[in-house]
Amino acid sequence: MIGQSKMGQLRARHYGLEKLPETVRIPALGNRREETVKPIETATVDDLAFALIALNEQSSVLYREIDALRTLQDEARKVGARGADIAGDALIAAKGGK
Repeated sequence: MIGQSKMGQLRARHYGLEKLPETVRIPALGNRREETVKPIETATVDDLAFALIALNEQSSVLYREIDALRTLQDEARKVGARGADIAGDALIAAKGGK
């Protein structure tokens, strides 16, 4: 561990920290109108909490998108659509649309 940064040492000691980013993004909050990017070495506990709020919002958006795509695929397959079929067209046709 000679020559390793403090964060490098932490990453080496704890498997849960292997993917720790080099920087943390703190969203614009309150009077602060700009997002702040800090090196992980200088991030406070509050910085991490605010960064986690923003990341959780992003992951929620991503999970909703994944769920919508999965639902479209599942519903298209249920009405008999195959790999090269247009999913939306298959669903509309199955519901009596054009």
